[in-house]
Amino acid sequence: MSEPTPTPATAALEAKVREALDRVRLPRLERGLAEAGLVERVQVGDDGHVRLLLHFKPAYVAKSQLRRLVEEAVRAVEGVREVTIEFAGAGTAHRAQARAHAQAQARAQGARKRVELPGVRTRVAIFSGKGGVGKSTVSVNLAVALARLGARVGLFDADVHGPNVPLLLGIEGERAYLGPTRKILPIERHGVKAISIGLLVEPDEALIWRGPVITKAIDELLGGTDWGELDFLILDLPPGTGDAPLGLAQDVELSGSIAVTTPQAVSLADVRRGIATFKRLDVPVWGIVENMSYFVCPHCGRPTEIFGQGGGAREAERQGVPLLGRIPLDPAVREAGDRGVPVVVGRPDSPAAQEFMKIAEHLLRLEGGTRPSQSQRQREGE
Repeated sequence: MSEPTPTPATAALEAKVREALDRVRLPRLERGLAEAGLVERVQVGDDGHVRLLLHFKPAYVAKSQLRRLVEEAVRAVEGVREVTIEFAGAGTAHRAQARAHAQAQARAQGARKRVELPGVRTRVAIFSGKGGVGKSTVSVNLAVALARLGARVGLFDADVHGPNVPLLLGIEGERAYLGPTRKILPIERHGVKAISIGLLVEPDEALIWRGPVITKAIDELLGGTDWGELDFLILDLPPGTGDAPLGLAQDVELSGSIAVTTPQAVSLADVRRGIATFKRLDVPVWGIVENMSYFVCPHCGRPTEIFGQGGGAREAERQGVPLLGRIPLDPAVREAGDRGVPVVVGRPDSPAAQEFMKIAEHLLRLEGGTRPSQSQRQREGE
């Protein structure tokens, strides 16, 4: 985009265009485009042709939605005859491939991580080899359990295709805002600061994204959130070993990771691959959580191993890591999650809640040595 020589007429029209852009609000952030840092350049020609250079931040808004909102706003300005929108960084496939190759080389050479989290002491990734094993339930309850023990805790929902944290934490429908530092303010509930792509898109909106866009959105959302000072940041990763978990593990300095599995063989086979992946990325694997370990009959009190017996313990021994806990298949966990009240809050005396608290205490000992003072770190629900 070459710079035309401004005239009084084009300068006046440019001012009107910028005013129109300022009135465009990102649907889920309640902030204008300039305030969100999306407007790079505005050029107005004598013929009323407006050329815009915008930044595309997938964590904030879809590209098609951004284009539509901007075109509607600018075309409504009197004197505008045509609108051309370009996105910063857009180029030929060759240049894109060259950038990707350069980034891959930088990572291979141990380059500095791209996402800086200076106020966060411990970053823990929760992963699974397959979906449906309760990874998000474990992430939410572990985060809340740590908060109830006095830690300052954040929870990041990195599962862009299945962002379940808002529902499980009881913040579904909440609106995220940009703070004074132009960073997103996380939603706080049950003593946990949380952010999810689910808070920035409509509930029924499908995110049809390819790998590079997913990685960019996760990095933007994680690094663009004002976490403040945290003892723990729990990162709920998507299942499997695809672009999202791999990109996050490469872009963020992770302190450790926890694998979630069920006792059945197919889940164990998949989580085994996930553990191997994290080990190759030099991310410490702190242990395994076996979810849906057994079901206790409410009538006779007898436990039944519906998905098999001892699979998590055997895999932990095979991998040389501890079995951190065995979470029972308890209707209370499902009911609590559906209500947005984690079981460690809604049913703190239940066996499942006690297991989550035990895992949280283990993490505190692992990272801090002692439990933080309750008087220093009061948290909601304590």
